[in-house]
Amino acid sequence: MTALRKILTEQETAVTTNFTRAPAVKLYVVKGNAPAEAKAAPEAARGTLTNIALFLAAPFIGLAYIVALPVVGLAFLAVLAVRTATKYEAVKTVARTVRNVATVIGAPVLGLAYVVLFPFIGLAALAYVAGRTVVVRAA
Repeated sequence: MTALRKILTEQETAVTTNFTRAPAVKLYVVKGNAPAEAKAAPEAARGTLTNIALFLAAPFIGLAYIVALPVVGLAFLAVLAVRTATKYEAVKTVARTVRNVATVIGAPVLGLAYVVLFPFIGLAALAYVAGRTVVVRAA
């Protein structure tokens, strides 16, 4: 007997035909009563309407994906380009300079917007507080 055959015969598992079955687990089915079945009908109708609406909207959803795909792809490429570019110190310096210049230019514009809009915001807040007070006193 060769060594390989000896190993294979030692590793063989003994097949037994004697086995006992475990007792089967009893499953109980609870049948629904009439009110529960009555509630299921509107839900089924709602599911059908939802399916019809999705069927009619599917071409437009697909069109939205087709239109958005190039935009998403270009945005992804832009993000990758910015991540790659930020590894260079010269690009970081230029970005910092552009941010500072944009802040200097944008600050007066934001200040002007605040000066123009704050009277209207104040009047709206005053009207809200006055209206709430009138409602509370009337009740």
